[in-house]
This record gives sequence, C-alpha cells and structure tokens, in this order.
Amino acid sequence: MEKAGLLPHPHMGRRTRKSRIGSSWKSIVPATVLAVVLFAWQGAHPAPKLTLTATQLSDGLRQCAKNHQHPFVDYSLAPTRLSNRDAKAPVKIFRNATLIDGDGSIHHEVDVEIQGDIITYVGKQRAWVLAEAVIVDIGGRYLSPGLIDMHSHVGVRQEPQILMNADVTESTQPVTPWARAIDGFKPSDAGIKIVASGGTTTSLVLTGASNLMSGEGMVIKHRDTNSVWEMEIDSTSGGRSPKRQRYLKMACGENIKQIFEKVPGGPVSREGESGYVRFAFEEARNLRQSQDAWCERAASGGVGLDVPYPTSLHWQTLVDVLRGDVSVHLHCYQTQDVFSEFDHADEFGYNITALHHITQAHEMLAEIKKRGSMLATFSDEGGFKNENYHASWYMLKLAAEAGIPIALTTDHPAKHGQFFAQEAQIGHHFQLEEKLAISSMLSVPARALGLDNKIGWVRPGYDADLVVWDSHPLAMGATPLQVVVDGKTFINASEKLWEESAKREQVFAPAPPSRSQKINDEKICSPGQKDIVLRGVTKSHINGLRTSVLSNTTAVVRGGVLQCVGDSSCEAIASEAIEKGIPELHLNGGYILPGIVSATRSHGLAELVAEPSTRDGELSGANFARVISAADGLQFGDRRLAITHRRGLTTLITAPESHGFLHGLSTAFRPGAAHGLSPGAVIKRDVSLFLSIGHEAKNVAFPSISSQISELRRLLKSPSPPHESWTLAANGTLPITVRTDNKDVIAKLISLKREFPAINLIIHGGGEAHFFARELADEDIAVVLAPFRCSQLTWEVRNCLPGPPLNDAAGPDILLDAGVKLGIGIWDHRDRWVTNALWEASWLTRGRMDINAERRGEMAVELVTKNMREIYGLEVRDEREFVVYEGDPLEYGSSIALIVEEGEVQRCWPDVEEKYVY
Repeated sequence: MEKAGLLPHPHMGRRTRKSRIGSSWKSIVPATVLAVVLFAWQGAHPAPKLTLTATQLSDGLRQCAKNHQHPFVDYSLAPTRLSNRDAKAPVKIFRNATLIDGDGSIHHEVDVEIQGDIITYVGKQRAWVLAEAVIVDIGGRYLSPGLIDMHSHVGVRQEPQILMNADVTESTQPVTPWARAIDGFKPSDAGIKIVASGGTTTSLVLTGASNLMSGEGMVIKHRDTNSVWEMEIDSTSGGRSPKRQRYLKMACGENIKQIFEKVPGGPVSREGESGYVRFAFEEARNLRQSQDAWCERAASGGVGLDVPYPTSLHWQTLVDVLRGDVSVHLHCYQTQDVFSEFDHADEFGYNITALHHITQAHEMLAEIKKRGSMLATFSDEGGFKNENYHASWYMLKLAAEAGIPIALTTDHPAKHGQFFAQEAQIGHHFQLEEKLAISSMLSVPARALGLDNKIGWVRPGYDADLVVWDSHPLAMGATPLQVVVDGKTFINASEKLWEESAKREQVFAPAPPSRSQKINDEKICSPGQKDIVLRGVTKSHINGLRTSVLSNTTAVVRGGVLQCVGDSSCEAIASEAIEKGIPELHLNGGYILPGIVSATRSHGLAELVAEPSTRDGELSGANFARVISAADGLQFGDRRLAITHRRGLTTLITAPESHGFLHGLSTAFRPGAAHGLSPGAVIKRDVSLFLSIGHEAKNVAFPSISSQISELRRLLKSPSPPHESWTLAANGTLPITVRTDNKDVIAKLISLKREFPAINLIIHGGGEAHFFARELADEDIAVVLAPFRCSQLTWEVRNCLPGPPLNDAAGPDILLDAGVKLGIGIWDHRDRWVTNALWEASWLTRGRMDINAERRGEMAVELVTKNMREIYGLEVRDEREFVVYEGDPLEYGSSIALIVEEGEVQRCWPDVEEKYVY
C-alpha cells in the first residue's frame, strides 16, 4: 500500500495482473463511464460559485510581495550595534592577547574589550579604561573568535543517545523537506556544553542523512538556556533583512540505499534516488508556477480569481529553494553522486551552497569552482565504506589551491565536536596552509551561513564570542581555557589549568609545520634493503637504545637490526659500514620509534565494513564449543591495512567479529604483510580470548548483561569447559579481553578477578574505568582505551570524563596516576582512530605537567608500543621492528622516512596514500 506523503514512482505498490481488456479500450471504457456519471451528477448538483474574501486577497498579495524579497547580509550592522550598545552594560578587557583572527592572521599584544554581548574595541592597550572595567591579563596566550561548526547534530542526537531522544531524521519517507531541526532540538543535551568546551560557540544543526531531503537546519549559539528559541541565532541582520537565513539538508548515496532497501518503494538505487529528488522539485516547480500565476492575476485586480494563494506545507521549503531563499547543503561523498545532484540543480534552477562530507572533491575541482560551491568536510575521514574508500588526505590542500572555500566540520557526535580544532590541526599537517586551516573554522563558515557580519571575526560591533587557548589552536592537543558566548563566560578552566598552561613550551610558539613528503632516492633506500646509516638523528625511543634528545647524531642498521644510536662507538660502526658501500640517509631531526601496536575492531577482517562480501563475517557469540581464531579469517593487502602501515603501525590485534557475547581468539598480525604467507604475517596466532559484555552483546541467547556475566563465571568455574580456550583463560595462560565501557560491568569484572585470581584480565574500552582506577591497579587489570577520549554517546559510557577544561583530569589521567597499565586501541570502524594512534597518545600525555617534556614523550610512545606488547604478551623486538621519522612524530608535521620489519626495510618515505586498490 502506498504510504501517505510518498511520491509516486514506478515500483510503488504490488505488481498488477495484465488486464483482459485491450490497451485502447482500457483507457476509453472507464473514462466514458466516468463522464456519463459526472454529467448526470452535475445536472442534479450544480457546483457552488467560489468567492475570494478580501482578507484572502490581501494575505495573498502580501505573500506575492514577499516572493520578490530575499535574505541578505547587512555589513553595516556592526557600527550600528556599536552606536546603540548598552552603555550601562559591564565591560571586560582581555589584555595582552595574541589574537588569531577569522582569516588566520596573527596580531600580538592586543587588547579586546567587550561590553554586554558585543566587542567594542580591538587594538593596542589604551592609556585609559573605564574604572569599573574587569581586566583579564591573559599573558600573551592565543585568543580567537568562537569556532563555527557548520555540520553538527548537537541537540538532535542528544548524548547519551537512546531511542527516544534521537530526532535527527524523519526517515519514514525518502523526502521530508517540511521537517525542521528546531522541532527536535533539545537544549538539555549535555553535548552543547561539552562541544563548547572545545571552542565551538556556533553550530549549524542539521537534520540527518538517512533520506534525500531531511529538512531545515538551524544555527545555534552554545548558550546555557532551556529555551530553543533563545539558542537560535538571529540571522536577519538585526531585522534589516526581510527574511532569515535558511538551510536545507539534502543527501545522496549509500545511507539512503541502506535505509530504504527493505522499505516497499525504495529507493534502492542511485537512479531511484535521482528520481525522488526530481519528482520533489517538479512538485515544487509546479507549486511555484501556480503561485506566480495567482500573483499575476491578483496584481491585475484579481478579476476572476476565486481561490486563495496556493500553499503547501509539504513543498513550500523547496519552492523557497527555487526562489533563492534557502541555501542547499548536500551530504555527498563521491563524484558521480555530486555530478547527479548538479544535474538536478541545473534542471530546476537552484544552487548547491556547500558539499558536505565530500571526500573526492579533488577529482572534480574545476566543476566545483565553476559553480561557486564550497566544501564542508573532514580532514582525514575515509576508507571504511565504498563511498569514501578513495578519500584523499590531500583533498583540502588541492581544493584550497583551486580557490575553493573550505569549512571543516565534525558531524558531531559522529566525530565528537569537543575536538573540532583537531580537524584543522590534521588538515594543516597534510599541507593545508596555516591561515586557511584557521579560517576553515571561523570566517569561511561564517560567510557560508550568511552571518559573517556578526561572527567569525574579532571586530568592534561583532558578537562577543571569544576563546582563550592554552596553546596555538593548531598545536597538538590545544585546549580552551575560557569560552565566552555573547559576552558571558560559558566555560572557564580551573585556576590549576590556567597556571599549568603558563608552563607549556608551545604557548608562545607558532603553529607546527605541515608535513613534507620527500621523493625517495632508491640508491639510498629501497624495500628489501638490510643495511643503512642514519645521520641527523635527534632521539631514539628504542628499548635498550633509548637516548635523550640529541643533536645530529648517528644510528646504524645492519642486517635489518638497529645496532647503535648516538654513542661513541656508533661513529666507528658507521664509518666501517660506509667503507663497505652502505648508503647514508640524512635526516633533518630524525626520531626512531618502535613500531606502533593497536587493538582494532575489524582491521584485517573487513575491508568495507558496510559490504558483507568484503568481511570475514559475524558470529552469533553463543557457541562456546567452537572458539574461532581471527587468524583464520585474516585478509592481507587491502587499502585500509596499507594506509595503516604507511602511518607507522606494524602490529594490529583484531578479534573475530560477533554480535554476541563471545567473539573468539584475537590475533596479532602485520598490516604491512602482502599475504598470509609473508614472513611474520601472523605475529601471534592466539593473543587473547575476546568477549563483549553490555548492550551490544545482547541477543537471543544472552538477552541481558546479568546473563553474560553469569555465563562467564560458569565457564571459568567449569571443571570440563566446552573448549580448551576456557581452561587456558581460567588458569591465566590465555588473557581474557572484555569489551566494555560501563563502570558497573567493570566493577563486576574486578569482583570476578578476585573470585578467580589466576585469570589475566584486560578491559577493552574503559570509558568509565576511572571510577575504579585503584582497584584495577591493585588487581593488575590492564585497560586498553578505545577510544581514549571521552564521548558520552551511549548510555553505557555516559559517565566518562570530558577532561580539560571541564575537568582538571580526564579518565586516562586518573588511571595513569593510579598505576593502571594503559594502552590505546579503537572500537570504531573509522580508520582515523587507528592511523592517528601516536597522536592520540601524545594528546593524552600533554597535560601531565608534573613530569618533564621528555618523559611525557616517552610515556606517549609507551602507550602505543611497550605497554601494548606487555598487555597482550607480545615479544618486545624494538631493534628489529622500528620506524624512523623526520621530525617529532608526537607533534604534527613529521614524516616517516623508513619502516623496518622482518630483517629488512619495508617502506622508504611512504606517503599516506599511493594508488587505489581498484
């Protein structure tokens, strides 16, 4: 049966049987009968004559006039606001600021004065100030406008997300332009404040991407209020614009196909998606033509006009798109989808303002530039599904060089908005110019939203939205100390964090450099090579060959083994090697680290997570007599693994995929191995027995968390368990890894460890583990944080600590202080969380100001190397499995020079991306 509101299309409804009547009679007979019946009925019931009331006529004429008005940005707003400001409002001055403005320009020793909700002065310190002004000397720290995220779902995907508060998309129909984000927005969302703690003061809250047209977004200020109306920003230039700025969310591609593949009527193909979009705009075009015809007759006196002005709640938003009153924000990843949407825009005469999430813009830069569209996207998202499989880490750089505006976004909470600045940091690492990286969070989105006359800049007359940073916003782990929204302090770090920020080495430092990619000289370095002399080494983190920070020292690799670093004998060894023709590689600030180790969810078992044919498959998690090893399902040589390896990860640990309690035996393997028979491809076949306890593990066999805990206790206690793995787990020979974030589950696992002291227990996840930090340390239970940063996305992790500036310490800090053995892994299909493992570790330790910088760096490296090997019982072989970097890899801007494994060089100057697999 056809659903109300669905557009007609060729596959709607059941298939009908062929009529016995011929094709010509099939249309003539019903029409003739209907005409006879209608003629007879009209003779007995003459139609009433319709009349148009004066009110209907005047209302319609008013709407006709509005059709010729359009929203605009009044750039005289700022001086008007200055002259009309409340002279009695309190005054605050941020003194001695290093100002980073909306275009990325930097200005030193600046005072910024605010009064009420606007900025009133920006410049050098004045000789006089109001006696009652509050002066905050920020000591040269960086101050910027509030960040602007133009793709967020804060408030409509409330944290923690449960079924009854998820209101991001009305996905019962493929086309819902009538839906509005404001109707599902919740000012009580904890994410509003958490996101603001990362420096974001303005967000474009969009409806979702589960259908083709999901509705209108809204721009909010991150304010402390219970009223959604008070959160929505005024986009009428203080009433000067006759209409407010409006934003329609559209989408295409895989999301829609997945949502509607089992819904009668689809769409289930890109052809179907295009059809629905065109049907919708055809309805809107017809309605617009009816409205224009009505207005034309009304303007002529309304003679013969007997119906009111045509309206449609269902289609009016699209009519307004066609009139140029609503900007279109399109969620699309791939080029073919974007070209289709451009074709629809040409057919119906509208413009696409911004291409959101696009990861292949580098393949169609000329077309995007010609149309004046912009990008609203990520810095390093891609690889886990088909439509972003061919993402480029250099897309931002290439688009910027083509002159295309770029706004970086988070898609919060898909990527947590608290860490918005990291998008710009990573974009800058991959060669997006510094000023453009900054402006991508400030002036560019402000202009795209039609709000650059009041936000995105630190200028007199603009909104007093300001962020004081503890370091340069593009520096590793940069964190706000204070966030001001409309002149009111919304976020303020503790006095302790303010004091510690003054100790940071990078407070007054410029932005880190971008990554440089060198062209390899095969005479010096080539895969398969066993010997090389390294010059210009600054530091070694290799166990047994660890050094302090040095200057331009030497290291020697012979037979694929790191023989020496920096000591007096190393020069002699190097000279001997050179005499034998061993090549020298000169580095500018070389760092030598052990290969990175990470525990992942699907690497090696799934190439495209959304495509079953590319995966090993999922287990039910209930057959305890068949404990499967991930080693038997490993797939080598795919693009995900290659990218992971080129980012310096030499060991991955992955368990079988399951939608239940039992996963199976996790396996350690080399992501850089070409195939399963490559030397050392499988490093350790059975690393741990992997289980999930929590909501994700509920199924028919174990429908509750209590049943999962009970079953684990029964299996550990059983004298004759169904598989030998349970015996090995019970006696501690085989570690047990339990995937959980929840504090109550963790408490029960601690109790189990006390009940069965022989077991070797590992927590994978640990979002709420800080509640029992001391107990975990006492029971020698290791925690692999996955992810290490708090995201209160689900009910089970709603008590994680967001960290600075909202808390003095994050959960990982508490665990480290208690002496818990800590590592870093992932439980997300997104590749970035594994490829950025070293950056994640660096971010975690940067706040530990109680230890010196060198020890902080060593601790960060240990989190993803030594600790992970010890937690999972892997051999420590640093001198035979290591990565050489040019530049400090714990900061942005470094490059990998070579990777050594299995007795030889595996890669020389590897770029993060090389060629497509298909």
